[in-house]
Amino acid sequence: MSHDSDLLCTKFLAPAKVALIALMHMYCSHAIETTGRVTLLMLLLQWTDGKDTCLSLLGLSDFKARLSRIACVDGSNAYDALLLKLYDIDSMDDFCSLINDIDLAFFKISNDFGNIAVSSTSLVGHFLRRCYVEFKAMEFDERADLWKAFITFRSYADNDMMTASLHKPEGQRILSSQGSDWRKDSFAIEDVTKMFEFQIEYMQKQGCSLPVSMVETLDKILAHSFRTPSSIYYIRFLHGWRCGDYQEAFENLHRYFDYTMHHNEKIFYQYALLNLAILQADFNCLEEAVWSIQETIKTARENKDNICLNFSLSWLYHFQKSHPRECPPPASSDDATVQFLKVKAKETGMVNLQSVVYLSEAKSMITSGGNATLIFESIMKSAYMNASINLLESIGAQFLVQATFWSRLGISNLGKFYTDGFLDLFQDSSFVEDIVKIACRSAYSLVNCGRYDDALEVLTAIEGTASRSLRIHQIWVTYKTLIMFKRAIRNERMNAVEALSKRLNSMPGVTEDCHLDIRCAQIEHYTRCGNTELAMTLSSQYLESAVVDDLDLYNQLVYMMQYSRIMLLLGRPLRGYTLLMRCISIAERSSLVPVVMESLCLICEIFNSIKNHQQVLEILDATIPQIAECENAELLGKAYYETAKAITGASDLLEVVERGREGATPEARAKIMHAIRYAKLAYTEYEKLEDISRTVDISSMLARLYHIVGPDYVDERDRTAKLNMSLRQMRSDARSSGMLTVT
Repeated sequence: MSHDSDLLCTKFLAPAKVALIALMHMYCSHAIETTGRVTLLMLLLQWTDGKDTCLSLLGLSDFKARLSRIACVDGSNAYDALLLKLYDIDSMDDFCSLINDIDLAFFKISNDFGNIAVSSTSLVGHFLRRCYVEFKAMEFDERADLWKAFITFRSYADNDMMTASLHKPEGQRILSSQGSDWRKDSFAIEDVTKMFEFQIEYMQKQGCSLPVSMVETLDKILAHSFRTPSSIYYIRFLHGWRCGDYQEAFENLHRYFDYTMHHNEKIFYQYALLNLAILQADFNCLEEAVWSIQETIKTARENKDNICLNFSLSWLYHFQKSHPRECPPPASSDDATVQFLKVKAKETGMVNLQSVVYLSEAKSMITSGGNATLIFESIMKSAYMNASINLLESIGAQFLVQATFWSRLGISNLGKFYTDGFLDLFQDSSFVEDIVKIACRSAYSLVNCGRYDDALEVLTAIEGTASRSLRIHQIWVTYKTLIMFKRAIRNERMNAVEALSKRLNSMPGVTEDCHLDIRCAQIEHYTRCGNTELAMTLSSQYLESAVVDDLDLYNQLVYMMQYSRIMLLLGRPLRGYTLLMRCISIAERSSLVPVVMESLCLICEIFNSIKNHQQVLEILDATIPQIAECENAELLGKAYYETAKAITGASDLLEVVERGREGATPEARAKIMHAIRYAKLAYTEYEKLEDISRTVDISSMLARLYHIVGPDYVDERDRTAKLNMSLRQMRSDARSSGMLTVT
């Protein structure tokens, strides 16, 4: 379509549809080879069906792509024959005759064979009948404009006529070039409505706003349209929503449903309220969202709209789990709600809702610490439902739950398999929010392994996808800032830590999982700075809030472990030990393996502090293989470090150092070398994390152990001592001038 020409808006007819009528003439006149007739017929059925094709927006290039391989009886191809037939129409009278003679050409009984060319009840027949009726209803000036638009449409193929060596009359060539003085492009309002509906589906799936070029095209089409399709208001609503313009989204949502309620017999009020609730929730108007969804449920019940009712109840259930304080207490328990939704989804045959309910059941059991077997069963039922109806849009949510499930069972490599598999295979068919959330989760799992650059590369790869919506972009920015924050804490870059901490505190719409990671990172920052009182206050507040709001059990246990760690730093190991034993008891019942492993490492730290070293060796000897499966470099490094401390403590090697002995017995030397091996392993893990303070502590320990071993390891001792001095200088420089560019 030319951007410099005027636009003609018709109700149904357009030049491309006239070309399709000419193509049907060719088919019925047996001008196509027998081998190509079935192919052409399938093409005609596809185009006349009209479900997935906007015919009025097709150009001759689209015809060329589909017809060039179909042979004609005279040796040419179907596209060349079509061009010849179109250029044979050299006057408006011929143009009108082509359409006026549809009844005679297609629906009258043939004298030769005693049957008709096209059945009026077929798809092709229905299309031809409608073209005939719509053309009869057009005024003379409308027919003249359609003729001008047809000449413009045909003129785009002048070069094809020359290259195909089709000899058209000279007068017709002059007419085509003369027509360029009043070029007129066209479109049918019916096809534009289809295009708008496709755009709505795309925007809902991709979570994106409209590009500037598309906005300009839509405005141009609407300026020449004799009526405005209601779907344009819904497109503008989605566009405003994705761009973060609440006022525009709110106004266009009202316009869309006002229009549809006025022009349709069906009642759309409940769907307006449902969209309004989702919009308000996205813009953090949580109380208003609760009111809107409650009204949606009430209206859907009154109108007996079970589909809307079931979806609304499912949405409210998820909203209550995410925002317990803003929602009124539920009338029934979570289990009762899930069971009710299961029954309703099965009654109404909504397989997609059944899948969502089974997945919700799995999420609920994961957050409450339910049985792992039942969780796996619910996930598999949801996966079966998705596969049975090929519901690719739900794969993202399913994979995210599976990754969480396996990670909490301590099999992190399997959880990462699901996140990486989704990003490799299902990005094109999934919602953009699922893509961003899974990519952020995958990136943060790399941070736990010390692979900061790889994590930032994962986020950079989806930057364009995340930028489609303001809210989703905020999630992406939050995780990117969090990764930089964790790295700055471990690098001891205090100025950068303060800047990044302020940015994280101002981030809107942070998910609960991200809240947990941010809060734990901030508590770690305060403990490293020596501000243990503030760290203890924050961890206590977070723990109390998580218990009151009945948040994820995993989050509650993590806050409890943070509090126990601070108790240990404050010299109250017994209080921390009590809390950690409680953590282990709860986590074992809920199969939260990473919590059990981290609690055991903290207990080992407590035992080392009270010189119960033999217990530490027994615990860690049994748990280190399982800790390694969690793929957490900090946890594994801590286990190795506590093992090295326990070995040296059990052998009284530190006392040897304190008394200044110059050597050690062969047995003690063997134990020292064993401790050195574990200390080196711990150093390797903390070096991955770029944790300067921990590497300083471990290098200092290594230097002391090499000193005890004797003169055979003088070079290692000197090298380790120099490394320790270098690390201390690096830490001092980072603390004093550790500015980091925050982008």
